[in-house]
Amino acid sequence: MYLHTNMSSRLNFPHSLPMAVDERRFRRDWLRELLLRHADNHPNMPVDLRSTALVVAPMVDASELPYRLLTRRYNANLCFTPMIHAKMFTEKPKYRDKFWKVVDGMPPEDRPLIAQFCGHDKHILLAAMQIVEHHVDGVDVNCGCPQGIAKRGRYGAFLMEEEGGDVIVDIVHHLSSNLSVPVSVKVRILPSGIEDSLILYQRLVDAGASMLTIHGRTRHENKTKVREANWDAIRQVVDLLGHQVPILANGGISSMDDVRRCLEFTGADGIMSSEAILEYPPLFTQTNIEATNYKRTGPGRMQMAYDYLELCKLYPPDEGGQGSGLKCIRAHLHRFLYTDLQQHTAIRDYLIHAFSMEAMDEVVSMVRRIHNETEHDVSEEQLSWYTRHRSDGKGDENDGVQEENDVDEEEEKKDSTPQEEEESCMFGDMFGGEVCSADGDY
Repeated sequence: MYLHTNMSSRLNFPHSLPMAVDERRFRRDWLRELLLRHADNHPNMPVDLRSTALVVAPMVDASELPYRLLTRRYNANLCFTPMIHAKMFTEKPKYRDKFWKVVDGMPPEDRPLIAQFCGHDKHILLAAMQIVEHHVDGVDVNCGCPQGIAKRGRYGAFLMEEEGGDVIVDIVHHLSSNLSVPVSVKVRILPSGIEDSLILYQRLVDAGASMLTIHGRTRHENKTKVREANWDAIRQVVDLLGHQVPILANGGISSMDDVRRCLEFTGADGIMSSEAILEYPPLFTQTNIEATNYKRTGPGRMQMAYDYLELCKLYPPDEGGQGSGLKCIRAHLHRFLYTDLQQHTAIRDYLIHAFSMEAMDEVVSMVRRIHNETEHDVSEEQLSWYTRHRSDGKGDENDGVQEENDVDEEEEKKDSTPQEEEESCMFGDMFGGEVCSADGDY
């Protein structure tokens, strides 16, 4: 059994920016109070989880407005926007319009909401966040993206290692001193280990971070090199900093059974999911768990695809908050219907070349006809896109192998312009590749 210890008593924290607890701008319970204010929006939430964060991760071309609204129907009580590139958001109106309705913000039903940004210049990050701060419940700095484009752009997981952490600490101090909403940071474990990570996390909190999301893996552990998430490391963070700020756990969540196990083991204030909830938005409900004999008792994948398209029609791709529009829609349909598209490659090929909402509807109709003809049993559905990299007995290790390309395609674009490079990070490999900034919770 893991023993709780006072880690701060044996760690040295250099270069910290001291901030006494009573001087913190946001109370330790700010997240809990936020969730309880919106708890009536989730009548099916288990009573013991009403003040626990069940979070949809920031995901490029994935956690856009219609998808967020879909997950909120199924107990997701906190959502992050896709990762937004701060420099492009402030300088390029067309890019900004893809992610945000500048005048009114997102619709009221899309709350609580945290907007995530990436970048390495504290002044540009602040300018970008000030555009949205009065329409969100918090802002977040991406220190999790492990892809090569993030290294060249000096953001994501690589920002944690710049100048021994001084750059990100200075950024957090600048943001928290000048914004009216909580500033959080989504981080990974440093490649040098948990001890160094704890030192950096303490410095971030001292600098003014009001919440940390800990992805229990290093930046090297992604795609086919992924390992089980290090919940023990997350628990050490909770032991050290949980009395000061909320801590969210990210990694290794594929069902509500996993949610409860992670909460119990780590003591975290909430759980963040990315890839599993991408495939099945009702992840935070009582389905595909031991109590249901691992049967799907919630809506099937066809219903997810249909409901998502209906939301896309309510919030058309050319309106703010839609990310990359039809590209987002194609990617979501692929994940929802992954099992069907693996078996029926003609429909998959049709989806790849679908460039209108009518074509998207036709994809769903084709799959529905097959389900009707085969008397498809929703209760037998299991995650498949999520398990495509896994060989731990929870999924078929061969799922999606023919579609996977383990070479980071961004590494092949070294001759592209800076703008093209940044825009390329906005688009994950729809048919199997990792979603940039989702950090692949697996």
